[in-house]
Amino acid sequence: MTKPKRKKKRKKPLPSDEFRNVKGVKRERMIAERKARQLTQAQLGKMVGCSTAMISAIESGRVKPGLEVSLQLEVVLETSIFELFPDL
Repeated sequence: MTKPKRKKKRKKPLPSDEFRNVKGVKRERMIAERKARQLTQAQLGKMVGCSTAMISAIESGRVKPGLEVSLQLEVVLETSIFELFPDL
């Protein structure tokens, strides 16, 4: 005798799940400051102490920078955090 298969319960989507794939604000100011100093994402990542992928994710708005990264970006780019990240 075989057991009947159980139906899987469907999870109800959480309100925060609706916007999971929506990207954040693109950081135009950060990109402009980096390019004005003729730095690549890799070079900026080394100066700040994070990966190239992290710089790319911050610039595209997928990730919000942590405090340490924000402070290092402020020092390296010689610009206020509030100018670089007006949406934070």
